[in-house]
Amino acid sequence: MSTSDSAGADREPRSLADELRTWDDEARLALLTLRPDLVTPAPRSSGQLAARATTLVSATRAVDLLDAWQLRVLRAVLDAPGVSPATLTRDLGPEAAPALVHLRELALVFGRDQVRPVSILAQGAIVATDAAPSAPPLAIGPADTALLARTAAGAAFEFVRRTEQLLDRWGTHPPGVLKGGGLGVRELKSVATLLHVDEPTAALVVEVASAARLLGQGRTPEVDPAWLPTDAADVWLGKDPAERWADLAVAWLHSARLVALVRTKDQKGVTLNALSPGLSRLWAPVARQEVLQTLGEVPSDQALAAGTGGASLVARLAWLAPRRPSSRERFVTSVMSEAAHLGIVAMGALAPAARALVEGEEAAPVLAPLLPAPVEQVLIQADLTAVAPGPLTTEVSRRLTLLADIESHGAATVYRFTAASIRRGLDAGWSITEVEAFLRQVSATPVPQALTYLISDVGRRFGTVRVGSARCYLRADDSATLSEILAAPGLASLGLRRLAPTVAVSDLALSTVLERLRDHGQTPAVEAPDGSLHVARPDSYRARTPTSVRPVEADATRLIAQAHNAVRVIGSGDSAESHRPRGELVTSPADIVALLREVAESAESAWLTYLDPSGRATEHVVRPVAIGAGSLSAYDQSSGAALTFLLHRIRGAALAKP
Repeated sequence: MSTSDSAGADREPRSLADELRTWDDEARLALLTLRPDLVTPAPRSSGQLAARATTLVSATRAVDLLDAWQLRVLRAVLDAPGVSPATLTRDLGPEAAPALVHLRELALVFGRDQVRPVSILAQGAIVATDAAPSAPPLAIGPADTALLARTAAGAAFEFVRRTEQLLDRWGTHPPGVLKGGGLGVRELKSVATLLHVDEPTAALVVEVASAARLLGQGRTPEVDPAWLPTDAADVWLGKDPAERWADLAVAWLHSARLVALVRTKDQKGVTLNALSPGLSRLWAPVARQEVLQTLGEVPSDQALAAGTGGASLVARLAWLAPRRPSSRERFVTSVMSEAAHLGIVAMGALAPAARALVEGEEAAPVLAPLLPAPVEQVLIQADLTAVAPGPLTTEVSRRLTLLADIESHGAATVYRFTAASIRRGLDAGWSITEVEAFLRQVSATPVPQALTYLISDVGRRFGTVRVGSARCYLRADDSATLSEILAAPGLASLGLRRLAPTVAVSDLALSTVLERLRDHGQTPAVEAPDGSLHVARPDSYRARTPTSVRPVEADATRLIAQAHNAVRVIGSGDSAESHRPRGELVTSPADIVALLREVAESAESAWLTYLDPSGRATEHVVRPVAIGAGSLSAYDQSSGAALTFLLHRIRGAALAKP
């Protein structure tokens, strides 16, 4: 750590502020980078920086950044204020020296010959520890890198596919938002059924989609408020599968949500649901990144050993961040489980694409070659099933899912055609000709006769009974069909009344009549007011993409810019303090102008109190160059820049110390 004041550096600092005044800009920038809570608003001097750094909240956050060995060294300083670095090295070993340097960088201790802790630390609960100078080793063993990469890529593809299914379903059948926010238990079970996964995995898919801003709150005519895909979801669906995975993985990595808390109770005994506000924890993103960064230290051809690897990972993380919550073991287990579902971790090691992700590189190009190539054709079999030998393209998958039910997932997805699934396509506006043409297009073999008969049978019966609203009405092609419906015992609850040989009406809602008729083997179609078939497929809704979440890269860039600005402001403030006026402070506009002209002629420096555009008083030591047109042009000695000051904003001026 270098200093900017050699004279001040030669004497022992009396306080943290005294030491901070000797730091150069590079050292101050390092402190503000390590402790970003000190940046905003920018401290106006080293004294203000020290005051803010020694508050209990800020100092506690800094202590949370220490590993177990650094905590042990800090405890030793607390137990013996004024101890010399040589004594610490003698008592604790040579490893105490770099730990002491880090404590100084964090402004938790100060002094050179006599090391002292900042006074606020005496109020904290810094427990004594006998930690070793180095972290405990991870239990690792050899790994099959090719198998690891394939396993992770398969999981990544599955997670992307499940997210697509969720967005497609909620775009047409959105669930409601609970009163306190979140997703209902029944709706989460429906997601689990849709995706063919358990409820914790379904909650993970929902939460990651929300973290990636693919889900948001919106409204529909039927559900208000509702969970809906956002506008960003349409952009996401247009990307390559590897890019889609990268978006989801980054969102999960930086999310403050703890999915493992779903269905647990908070401190008030309230059950936490998926998407509820109570799942957020500020420390979660940092802790999650620590898990992956620790796994990243394992060589690429190694992995955590079965049985002992998990425990060694927990022990290592406990050394790296001993002040994390006591539920560390459960958190680490949940992170590893979630990462496995996302394809970030496989077989106890980081996947190749995840290594790129952790190192801040592009992950999609690493994953793309490992993903199976999308296919556009399926094998339709005589038992009314279709087998997709690989991942289908997005468009083919959506259309096929409309006409058939997914029966099983795996290396090959199996679809099953039924009368209900074919009718679903007809309800969406397809004609029999369009259904048959699509199946001929996507089938790698001739369409089996059994499926052709099924389509023809459903098409022949589809629409022979049409339902409208009177509150709703029912119209048949012939009177015999209508008579059969009216005579059916199970349909008596519909309260149908015959108005004509082929027309009847009901006081029940159209949706209820449709459902009851279908349950009794009928295949009615919805009729529009002009007598044509009405497309019954629900509209696809969208919510606005949340704008409050900034990309992580933007946050990092903003913090760096703020830290540089704070360093400049601190330097300016320290310079002003060291040049406190030696003469009388003048405050009237006429006296200020007269003093500045005198200083300009004598080539001396002036000390100014100036109001910035936000109305905050700042101090500057300047060398006036020219005065005129209501402004002062001067050389600012602290920033080394030529600045312009508006005369009406100068509240006081005096001769500065030489």
